Amino acid sequence: MKLPRLEVLSSDEIIQIHNASMEILEDVGVKIDVGEAREILRKAGAEVNEESHMVKMPEYMVKEALNKAPSQFILYGREEKFKLRVGGDTLTFTFSPTPVKIIDSETGKVRETTLKDVENKYRLIDALKYINTSHTDVWAHDVPFTTIHAYEILTWAKNTIKCFGIGPYGVMASQDVINMVSMVAGGEEELIKKPRIIGFYNPVSPLQTSDIVMRGMMIFNRYKQPMIIAPEAQAGATAPSTLAGLLVQQNAEILSSLVLCELVSPGTPVLYGTVSTITDMRTGNIALGSIETGLIYAASAQLAKFYRLPSRALAGTSESMLVDIQAGFEKALTLFMAAAARINYITCAGTIESSITTNMELIMIDEELIGMVRRSLEGIEVNENTLAVDVIKEVGAGGSYLSHKHTLKNFQKEQYIPLLIDRSKREVWEKRGSKSIIDVAREKWQKILKEHQPEPLDKSVEKNLLDYLEMVKKRTIDDYFKAEGIERRPTGLPNLP
Repeated sequence: MKLPRLEVLSSDEIIQIHNASMEILEDVGVKIDVGEAREILRKAGAEVNEESHMVKMPEYMVKEALNKAPSQFILYGREEKFKLRVGGDTLTFTFSPTPVKIIDSETGKVRETTLKDVENKYRLIDALKYINTSHTDVWAHDVPFTTIHAYEILTWAKNTIKCFGIGPYGVMASQDVINMVSMVAGGEEELIKKPRIIGFYNPVSPLQTSDIVMRGMMIFNRYKQPMIIAPEAQAGATAPSTLAGLLVQQNAEILSSLVLCELVSPGTPVLYGTVSTITDMRTGNIALGSIETGLIYAASAQLAKFYRLPSRALAGTSESMLVDIQAGFEKALTLFMAAAARINYITCAGTIESSITTNMELIMIDEELIGMVRRSLEGIEVNENTLAVDVIKEVGAGGSYLSHKHTLKNFQKEQYIPLLIDRSKREVWEKRGSKSIIDVAREKWQKILKEHQPEPLDKSVEKNLLDYLEMVKKRTIDDYFKAEGIERRPTGLPNLP
């Protein structure tokens, strides 16, 4: 049988969490600073306080939204032939979003990420078997801040046919994303019919929203691009210290944003997401690699299933500053727990330091780890062939199965064949250079980048994207603020064009 689904909540406990979340939404509500969003919710039946911007929602609004949201959807890559079904019993592993630093493979030092790092990441992921989606995962510091999103889309389109995700960072940038990806998809109608973008929106715990990102989310909604709604509540800091209390608050934050998405554009795919974890009470820091994070993910998967929504979690995470044993066991535990709980969409690969630092060797190591986790979920198949009674009789006492046709027929299905792991004897390992797994991973990714050539992007599409990028490069940061209704640049910002 396959590995049973990891569950940490009983049916009664799920109902208790749901009822508690409904009480929070009806009695407290959530703070929404976007006037357009408040008006949409008010017209649908929410109680809106225009002074405090608090919005209270009755349970029927949540139920209506859940009835509109699909239980699964198909996400397309750059090329239509690459597609992923998300929801139900499906399992997708992706690169982790948010790295702004990289451990340089040549120097071993941490540095800011560059556009070349972005390109290398896309090309590598294009060649991998298990990591099937990439996001605005690596932030290029060597291009103007106001153009990062446009450079990211161009680099994605040129270097992989796989799927793409990005945060909806405000009105202007989000519309840029829609416009540019529409060029790749063959027009806006094609983008709506066959979504190429998976967005991610993080409510601000406790019970608040990000106005700039919410405006961008609403643009993605209007084009029916799937949206991950994932609070990053920290137990003991921005959520109750009890995990059940955190789940109540997180649930209210997710469901309130879901209601808005389905009012803006009924039928928009929404993923029940989480980046929630505990606060390390010794340091006050986030603890994404903690075992409690795995428990939160398992509970979130159950709640998503209860609501018939696809699920998402940020797993394979670690607070370690190095690619070391701490990183290994934190990543393995959180990844396994998320996968065993059957989270549908797991952003998990390639990071340490609470997901803000990446490393090319680590991407390869996580590819290996994902392959092993996938094999574990398959469990043990029992049938006439796998019981192998006739084979055991034939080989008999003291015989060998090594060259038997039954072994040759079955071992590749029964065993995960490692990409990096070394199981040779010490003498053989020493003759090969006494290489660590990091050394092997480095050689592997460098070989892939040297040999792998992504399918080329249509030249006319590339030209259109380049022309659009040139238009974006002419803007200033003030243009983006004006699009948000902010007439004057906020003080305290770094020097920007």
